Amino acid sequence: MEYSKLPKRVFNSPLIEYANFADGVHVNLIRLIKPYANGAAYAVYVSSKDPRHQSGLFKTIDKAKANFERTVTARTGETELLKKGITNN
Repeated sequence: MEYSKLPKRVFNSPLIEYANFADGVHVNLIRLIKPYANGAAYAVYVSSKDPRHQSGLFKTIDKAKANFERTVTARTGETELLKKGITNN
């Protein structure tokens, strides 16, 4: 699976954390409602087309959170972070 293209069901799952940037790019940490057979239970979605910032599926919250934070930090060096937050999901 290509990381930049996530399955549709990822987008029907609850958002855990988000970051919005001044250039319109957003980064989302998502908990999958139904984990995949391979164990993937979390996703990070990046709306940027930049290949350095890729979306992906992760088996643990720790790996997903680390990727989310790494991506947000990298994006913050490129453009202004407007809002970052955690949802109740």
